[in-house]
Amino acid sequence: MSFLEIESLVFIPIVWVIHWLMPRRAGWQNTWLLLASCLFYAGWNWRFLPLLWTATLVDYAVARYLDAVPADPGGRARRRLALGLSLASAFGSLVCFKYMGFFAESMQALLAAAGLEASLPALRIVLPLGISFYTLQRVGYILDVYYERLPACRSIVAFALFVGYFPQITAGPISRGSQLLPQLAAPRRLTAALFGSAIGTFLLGYLLKGSVADWLGGRIVDPVFADPDAYSAATHWVALAAYALQVFADFAGYSLLAIGASRAFGIELPVNFNAPFLSRSMQEFWGRWHITLNRWLFDYIYGPLITSHGWFRGRLDLGLLIVFLASGLWHGPAWGFVIWGLLHGLGLVAHRNWDEFYRGLCRRDRAWVARRRSIPYALAAWAVTQAFFAATMLPFRAQSFAGTMSYLAGMVRPTAGAGGLDLGPAILAITWVGILLIAAGHAIQAPALHGVRERLERLPAPLVGVAAGAAILWLAIVMPASSGTFIYRAF
Repeated sequence: MSFLEIESLVFIPIVWVIHWLMPRRAGWQNTWLLLASCLFYAGWNWRFLPLLWTATLVDYAVARYLDAVPADPGGRARRRLALGLSLASAFGSLVCFKYMGFFAESMQALLAAAGLEASLPALRIVLPLGISFYTLQRVGYILDVYYERLPACRSIVAFALFVGYFPQITAGPISRGSQLLPQLAAPRRLTAALFGSAIGTFLLGYLLKGSVADWLGGRIVDPVFADPDAYSAATHWVALAAYALQVFADFAGYSLLAIGASRAFGIELPVNFNAPFLSRSMQEFWGRWHITLNRWLFDYIYGPLITSHGWFRGRLDLGLLIVFLASGLWHGPAWGFVIWGLLHGLGLVAHRNWDEFYRGLCRRDRAWVARRRSIPYALAAWAVTQAFFAATMLPFRAQSFAGTMSYLAGMVRPTAGAGGLDLGPAILAITWVGILLIAAGHAIQAPALHGVRERLERLPAPLVGVAAGAAILWLAIVMPASSGTFIYRAF
């Protein structure tokens, strides 16, 4: 089941009504939401429910064991063994379902390049819904318990809901135990302000998906990437920029849908996007885009690597490359994702070294400080950052080296096809409404408009209701239920 399917638009209100009719006790509310989460997951494929339940039971038992065994020299070996069991269970399932076919195909290609004949079986394994997301969520929880940053959850119902909570299981946001479990331990209360915020956030997510992502994808991105030779070089550039906006609108839209749906049940999920197109460096960009994934990668991979007592200690650039190669592989078993991750790792390495070099200039001459604070420097930094992000979306979309090079050739070859996109007035109008929606959402985050943002948050309920009604009418026109799927659902 997906938030875009008509069943979901019936399912969520029913779950919501029953949830708030039940006694205001955390146990009752959690049990009902857990049952609803199982039904939601079974709506996609019920055969993978035992996999989710097994993962939950393993981590619940391991965490309770880690809590019971002291972290002294006598218990250290047993704790490491228990941690290894949990990590093997989590990453073993992920590798088996997501990467086994990729490894087999890569090995066969490597052997063929070496002149060796090999006939490995072609593996086509169905990827369990949300496994990339709930695997990282459960691994983060176990590591926090192991390092005694978090006590183990004592309620099996609350922990099972933490792993399989239906608003976020499909594509995040990736919650931390310290953020979500305390909310599940306390009874929730519904207020008018909470409900209004939930509806507004949910509708904004639908607007991003329906008015931006689907229209950009279906009318601009997909046609050009499907047959790049038929389009002009300028159209190649337009389609690539449109894809960058499409991915943002698609994933930010889903995150808002998940946050809004969860807020309606009194549970707050973490923010996943924070105006990334305002960023003036790749470091800032990755602090604003897919925030929960990048915090996970830096907290559980980068930090432990560069602060360890081993060879990796202090090797900041190598740590950045490893983190973004891991990010590329996490997105999918394809060399296009690996190339994308490597490019972003190199981009952060370049920025870190440039920043270090520039700080040296500032220490020698304070005039460099003024230059860095100037508007031309800010505009140049913003333009380079956004251009780099858009350009690196090419291997992300093409997903192969050959496809990337073919599309790239069309961007620079004067003899590329002369065809353009045939966009009617209605399509252009809807597309521009969506783009302006993104621009307004970013502009309202600027510090200079902080007062405007506060006034919008205090708008009277009737006006908010009219705005919500207009949004619903717009969605009914441009985005029928079941009209599309989310890009990140495939990851």
